[in-house]
Amino acid sequence: MTHFQPLDIAACFGAEVTSRTISWATASPFGPPRLRIGPSHVAVICEFHSQSVWIESTSQCSHPCLVNGEAITGCQAHKPETRINDYVRQGGHIDLYRLSPVDQLSQRESSLLTRILLQHFVGRKVTYDFGGALLSGTRLFKHTRLLPGADLHSLFCSELAAKVLMRLGRLNRDNPTKYNPASLLRQLVREGTMQWERRHSTESVT
Repeated sequence: MTHFQPLDIAACFGAEVTSRTISWATASPFGPPRLRIGPSHVAVICEFHSQSVWIESTSQCSHPCLVNGEAITGCQAHKPETRINDYVRQGGHIDLYRLSPVDQLSQRESSLLTRILLQHFVGRKVTYDFGGALLSGTRLFKHTRLLPGADLHSLFCSELAAKVLMRLGRLNRDNPTKYNPASLLRQLVREGTMQWERRHSTESVT
């Protein structure tokens, strides 16, 4: 069984057209080697009752949320293995990023992470932010004063991840809306906050 840690980030590389378009649209030749072509989606891992839980904000999942008991659009919880298999089965892969040793969460911080994700976001059925997701992929607009402020009643995947990273002091306070999956992970890796842990693909899953 795969071992996860609280605040692991799953970088999802889908094989379908939409995912590939997002990855190429946010590509950067100056990014860290594994992130020059960025992920199309990210999810955050937390721990609940000694079990790892995959938390994401998405409009592309048909599995019932573990908390709300139904398939929803927005913030939702799943077993990590279920969502990893979704990507691998379709020909995609998952790269797992982990906090560097000096940035690992304390038990208190891990409990806070779980409470924020499950109570404030999943439990309140925070919806998916389609507009913010589109704006986060722009090259210049997101760096202007015209970028809308964060609305925590509606979040896209990397906006959710950025917000909890800021709350836990692993990312400088800023507007989380400006981060797309690729730019978020590039910054975390460049700053030494996170490092690549392993890859889940057809070659690594039996």
